[in-house]
Amino acid sequence: MFKKFFCICFSIIIVLAVAVTPAAAYVPSSFEVDAEGALLINMDTGDRIYQKNADKRLYPASLTKLMTALVLYESVADLDNTVFTVSEYAIRSLDGTDSSTGGLKIGEQLTAKQMLYVLLLSSANEGANAIAEGVSGSIEAYVEKMNQKAAALGMTNTHYANAHGLHDVMHYTTVNDMYRLATAVLNVPLLKDICYSTKYTLPATNMSGQRTYTTTNYLMLNNGLKCTADKYKNQSYYYKYAKGVKTGYTDPAGRCLVSTASKNGYNYMCILMNSPVYDTANRKIRIEFGDSKALYEWAFNDFEYKSVLSGGQIIDELPVELSWDTDYVSVAPEKGLSAVVPKDADTSTTSLQIRWDKDRVQAPVKKGDVLGECDVIYAGEVLGTVKLVATHDVERSTLLYLGNAVGNFFKTVFSSTPFLIILGVIVGAVVVFIISCIILNSPKKRRRRY
Repeated sequence: MFKKFFCICFSIIIVLAVAVTPAAAYVPSSFEVDAEGALLINMDTGDRIYQKNADKRLYPASLTKLMTALVLYESVADLDNTVFTVSEYAIRSLDGTDSSTGGLKIGEQLTAKQMLYVLLLSSANEGANAIAEGVSGSIEAYVEKMNQKAAALGMTNTHYANAHGLHDVMHYTTVNDMYRLATAVLNVPLLKDICYSTKYTLPATNMSGQRTYTTTNYLMLNNGLKCTADKYKNQSYYYKYAKGVKTGYTDPAGRCLVSTASKNGYNYMCILMNSPVYDTANRKIRIEFGDSKALYEWAFNDFEYKSVLSGGQIIDELPVELSWDTDYVSVAPEKGLSAVVPKDADTSTTSLQIRWDKDRVQAPVKKGDVLGECDVIYAGEVLGTVKLVATHDVERSTLLYLGNAVGNFFKTVFSSTPFLIILGVIVGAVVVFIISCIILNSPKKRRRRY
């Protein structure tokens, strides 16, 4: 007796129930992050250590200037020899805003590269306007380029209304989108160097003498300044492992900070948006630096890179058709997976969520054929996704293959509408013929012969 053409599907799916935490995969126990939106992510692996309201629309304030800088870099071929002139509108349009400036003057000329330093270190709003006009002829046209670049980066919850970041209800982004932007900026060596600089000396221009600009990111400045807020009272803002990237502030946006830190071979990015501006006594405070430091130290002290899934380890089986030798093929991860997890994590408790390409396969199957993929999950966080491959060959039976082909042919033919119509006509004609024969041969209709 032939083996069944359709094998009974069985699958042992390894899925453990885990409670997904909407705010973060891991939560620090010794402190709280006061920012409305936050992300702490390993820059080497993409592992998210902490996140909070990462897809909520928030105002970016001067974090906007990261996009302003990126669009300038991609729009100007010769940054050293392209000269921008600061217009009257670039400065006068900021009157009454009490916003940060670089002290540029009407008619002052700077190269595109010089503008990048002034823009990113001093957070010069008039510099942002001058860049927009210099590249696109108008601020509005430049903002359109910024929105186009945001779309190209996959920043689906971002919209820009200006080049500097002053408040506008139609000027918003998210922590996740800001991560995409900051990553793109740091992938450009020149922009990374500027963001990681603490000081920049601008040579004399046509209207001013030499000036020195200092970063607005206190994490990078070992100047003795200390936090006055109760939460981090008298703690230094400085954090020797930190570099870049950009600060931002308006009252509606709160304190915003994108930074990175590297220690013992681990590299992290921290994004905080809408950190408190005032304490309970209505005094202005700066706790975004302390919260960033606390997140970094938590990650450096409590997390490490561990193997969470071994390559080649059989984890499931998939039904196979058209083979005499077996009903299934075993599968294993194409390669191992490692991730940044808590040092005390029991990685044997990770769960696997499998997605098959098909619910069964037909022989032949070759060792290494990709048959699906699986997510590796720990503490509600997807640590990574790996491909699932066949661990051995499965040969096809020629007899079963031919039988299956014949069966499929007749199945296709018998299920077609024209065939069913013809078959119906033939059956009807046969039925009529039989009935006619019965009637004609009935005893009542026969003639008696003498």
